[in-house]
Amino acid sequence: MTRMFQTAVMVLLIGLISAPLLAGDDEATYRKIESQLESTTIDTLAYEEADVTEVVADIAKKARVTIVIDKKALEDVDEDARVITLELADVKAMNALNIIIDQIGLFKSYKNGVLYITSEEKAQQSTITKTYDVRDITVVIKDFPAPKLRLKPADDNDGGPVIDFPNEDKIVETDDIVEMIEDTITADWGGSASVTVIKGQLIVRAPRNVHKEVADLLDQLRSAK
Repeated sequence: MTRMFQTAVMVLLIGLISAPLLAGDDEATYRKIESQLESTTIDTLAYEEADVTEVVADIAKKARVTIVIDKKALEDVDEDARVITLELADVKAMNALNIIIDQIGLFKSYKNGVLYITSEEKAQQSTITKTYDVRDITVVIKDFPAPKLRLKPADDNDGGPVIDFPNEDKIVETDDIVEMIEDTITADWGGSASVTVIKGQLIVRAPRNVHKEVADLLDQLRSAK
């Protein structure tokens, strides 16, 4: 009985240790897929009434990534919309893919270590949760700047120097950042996507592409600070 209990405990521990590693491996895989699509420039893409599956497969081959199209989502696309006619030159694989899926009304998602092309509803449901520490953006550093003195012209009868007091910078609060995120980034906020504030940190639950936009927005706020 003791040996069986020890074995069960070992299996449980292995499971607990492996789970985060697998999640991390998936995240690294998704970053690699995006990097490949962003760094691959295709000299020419030319199609004359080609099926969208052929076009996506060609882009995936040129960028050396795996892209899977959701068959059920594709069935809901009008037959005429699936026929692609276009010609692109010197285009990034990611931009080419975005152009194609925009034409057919589908969206990118990540699942099981691969890039999926699926419906908007399924893409919105595929969410991950990340924590963003924004205390470096909201912190207020008091440096007590001194006023500037300017001497008035001799013919000025009011006398005395002109004192310009520095304007106080507008303080960015956590709620302001949440409002900016929800107003400028498209997602199902209040539904499948959410932003929660805990001790100066943002807990964001959203699709992976939304997280990228959130990170970009926070970087812009840091640069402007």
